[in-house]
Amino acid sequence: MLNIIKKDFLASIIVFLIALPLAIGISIACGLPIYSGIVSGIIGGIVVGLFSGNSLQVSGPAAGLILIIVDIIQTQGVEKLFLIIFLVGLIQITFGILSFGKWFRAISPAIIQGMLAGIGISIFLSQFHIMLDSSPQNNFINNIKDLLSVIYNSVLPLDGSQHHHACTIGILTISMILLWNLLPYKKLKVIPSALVGVITASLVANATHLDITYLQVGDNFWSGINFIQLSEFSHILNPTVILNALVITFIASAETLLTSAAIDKMCTRSKTDYDKEIIAQGIGNSLSGFLGGLPITGVIVRSAANINANAQTRLSAVLHGVWLLLFVSVFPFVLNYIPISSLAAILVYTGYKLVDIDAAKHLLKLSRGEFAIYLITLVSILFTNLFEGILIGFICAFIKSAYKVLKVDIDSEYIESENRVVAKLHGNITFLQLPTLIDALEHLPKDKNITLCTERLHYIDHACVDFIKSWEKDRMKKVQGYELLIKWDEISKTYPSFKWHLFHKEHED
Repeated sequence: MLNIIKKDFLASIIVFLIALPLAIGISIACGLPIYSGIVSGIIGGIVVGLFSGNSLQVSGPAAGLILIIVDIIQTQGVEKLFLIIFLVGLIQITFGILSFGKWFRAISPAIIQGMLAGIGISIFLSQFHIMLDSSPQNNFINNIKDLLSVIYNSVLPLDGSQHHHACTIGILTISMILLWNLLPYKKLKVIPSALVGVITASLVANATHLDITYLQVGDNFWSGINFIQLSEFSHILNPTVILNALVITFIASAETLLTSAAIDKMCTRSKTDYDKEIIAQGIGNSLSGFLGGLPITGVIVRSAANINANAQTRLSAVLHGVWLLLFVSVFPFVLNYIPISSLAAILVYTGYKLVDIDAAKHLLKLSRGEFAIYLITLVSILFTNLFEGILIGFICAFIKSAYKVLKVDIDSEYIESENRVVAKLHGNITFLQLPTLIDALEHLPKDKNITLCTERLHYIDHACVDFIKSWEKDRMKKVQGYELLIKWDEISKTYPSFKWHLFHKEHED
């Protein structure tokens, strides 16, 4: 027992060190006080950790929701954002009680990877501006247009300007992350690379008194607490509020449960109760929204670190939330020494990692159609917004699935020794494919024996069966001296409700 507690204690320290800079960076990327990210990390650790359906999963604010949070703040305002997050929690609790958890896993991997890549590119571009002590633009196109001028003004004129100093700190942070990840010593890698990058950059910036932007935290961290105003609850049935809540619910729940599934594969000790997990996330999000925090999801980086640190029980996730709580309560002044450009650099690196090239290559190898959905989702998110991009991806995935279900393949093989063409029907044939079926059968050669095989036919409707019967009669009248064999017994297995004895009687007549 003591050995398990010791392992969980050590793992919680590692997860805490990863969670702290990410929570702060995500808050800044959303345009909110760092309080919002840290309070959601505390709730994700302590509250969600206690009720979670996966004891090894770690929850907290996620980079994947930055885009939609920024959009809500710009269009609805901050107070509406917290109301929406509160409503997200209520919806998740309801879905968990109704056992809807498994349905959030029924999402095409192409859409998920496209969503993550689109989010990653958007985060990379926006945080690249902040890393250079510049202001990001409000959309992908403007960020691209502005990127070269920002780089020129921040990197090339080595004139000791504020932009140049911020750029130096950002590059130093990313360099330390990359170098630390390349170290061959596994024991040193227990210390998170992001933390090493932030500490190194902070020490250099403060030691050289660089005139750049630093975090601004008061002596009392909890003075920033921001409860939902009671007047805001009058908007809880507002269609726009409900729509945004449903969008966040979908994305946050999908990310959480996909993370749970990944953890189950990573560790034999992990076995997720998906409905319980959704309820735990709902409790956390309702509380986070009420206290002015960010949306909470299960996050793969912190969860994987938890497993790699040999965590044994949910105590590790809970304790990491306790350490966050103690740190900001006792040592908030430490945060004032952290350059914002260093935190932005962490998110630049995070955005880059979200674009999983190996996953894209796997999709291309697996199916060109799936890869097309991946690209469509990615590009749609970049040129519209997160909700519309995912919706377009879903529509394309639905069209692709409908096409596959309704597609009919008719292959033919010539057997020279018998002067015979074997025509094979595959897939599903309904009246929608009747023109294709008519064209294929009527173009079969008239000077050869024909066998029509249907062992790989999954479904055929009455209209197509009726046409095959008519085509059979017509060909037998017009084509003399050549055999036509249709394996009706195979079709009867596919379409058992048809009155096959009438078919055979008509055929014999």
